[in-house]
Amino acid sequence: MALVIGSSCIGCGGCELACPREAIYQGDGSPVSYLIDPLLCDDCARCIGLCPIEVIEPDPELAVCMGRGCPLASRRYAGWTCSQGRPRCPECGGMLWTEPGGNHSSCPECDAVLARPKAACPKVRHVRRAKALAAGRNS
Repeated sequence: MALVIGSSCIGCGGCELACPREAIYQGDGSPVSYLIDPLLCDDCARCIGLCPIEVIEPDPELAVCMGRGCPLASRRYAGWTCSQGRPRCPECGGMLWTEPGGNHSSCPECDAVLARPKAACPKVRHVRRAKALAAGRNS
């Protein structure tokens, strides 16, 4: 599951510096707080131990990269890797997957050759659903 930073973040920035995937960034709100891009977060948890007020927690809504809920964790996709959010599919914004020994990445949602039946990253599905709900509330 990806991580989330609680609303009581004091904005120290330690988490941002610790993140090897650059998934943590400064939010627009005041006071200064940090946010985690769930599609870039690969669950390494390096940021958790650096938070002085312990507000970084697992988001129970999101699957663990390569763990339970991730199609790439199954034997069916043994050896496949994913872009973990960087880069993303230019068509749909989904994760890009690379087959074993391959150097070409494909989108499992857009590329009919890659995924039969289609498989998708549960993080991408969750983020899309959350954005659609937020857009519905703002209309």
